[in-house]
Amino acid sequence: MMVEPNIRLFMFCVLLLLPSNLMAISTKINLNPFPRIHVYIKNGVAKGTNLTLHCKSKDDDLGVHYLNYQEEYTFSFHYNVFALQGYTLFFCGFTWNHILHWFEIYNWKRDRHFYTHMRWSIQENSPCLLNHATNNYDICDFAYNQSNPKLLYNLY
Repeated sequence: MMVEPNIRLFMFCVLLLLPSNLMAISTKINLNPFPRIHVYIKNGVAKGTNLTLHCKSKDDDLGVHYLNYQEEYTFSFHYNVFALQGYTLFFCGFTWNHILHWFEIYNWKRDRHFYTHMRWSIQENSPCLLNHATNNYDICDFAYNQSNPKLLYNLY
């Protein structure tokens, strides 16, 4: 007869402690089924050329950042599975020599098959993605977008 109250007390303690234990575990183990995406942006324009960049998504403004040649800026995020358009999109404006270029630095539709670490070098003719096989920024099949007055107004 004494066993039943002990079991109730034990179950009560387990249920009381379970949420705090799960919180402790979840800080050490990523329970999110969608991986964290890391984006690295390197100034590869030209030696002595400074790069100003400003990146945004629909929900996040990452601010204006200044990079000397070969310096790198990094941000990360979990992509938005609940987005109305069905994908995550970050775009950046890049300015050097007083000319603005912009590019979709992360587009889920385009990049979901790549890596969770997207490493870009912003170069004069195009943004180039790091080729993990060669360890060079030689995937340069991308182009800067044409100026969009609405986008430019919202970018800076």
